[in-house]
Amino acid sequence: MSPGAHVLFSWLASAELIKHRRERILVTLSGALPDLDGIGLIVDVITNKTNFYLTYHHYLGHSIFACLTFATFLTALAKRQKQRVFLLCLIVFHFHILFDVIGSKGPDGYQWPIYYLYPLDSSLSITWSGQWELNAWQNYMFMAILLVFSTHYAISKKITVLEVFSKNLNSELFKMWQKYFGNK
Repeated sequence: MSPGAHVLFSWLASAELIKHRRERILVTLSGALPDLDGIGLIVDVITNKTNFYLTYHHYLGHSIFACLTFATFLTALAKRQKQRVFLLCLIVFHFHILFDVIGSKGPDGYQWPIYYLYPLDSSLSITWSGQWELNAWQNYMFMAILLVFSTHYAISKKITVLEVFSKNLNSELFKMWQKYFGNK
């Protein structure tokens, strides 16, 4: 699935369970960080000589070792609710894996396997024969559902996923909403 879907799902998973913005951001990062191993795509495009993206994507950031590393590091940055942050980091990381197994097939039909035990064992790969393409209608529908839930959450709790990027951005959205739509 797209990084945006991973971010939105991870934020929604933490929004009700984590009281403080800082910790919600950390949990949200845990759901997005596995795709850090896709940064090789930028190098590949710039150099036009390397193949880092295909070589390392779904290897480095999608393993159980990456999961434990991310969860431990992010929990160390938490100031409150550390146990809950650690547990949610593990959970959203594994949802990231599940979502990639379900819906991340390439446009050329290549299934992106997950190398869960890498670097100890790169022979074990997790795939699903029904994996749909990254741009399939199912992924669009899933994103639409996430947007509906996040809109409902924004209306009822007055916070959005924008808080991950900026506290001011989140509050400015509601100021703008009030200015244009108010209590009509």
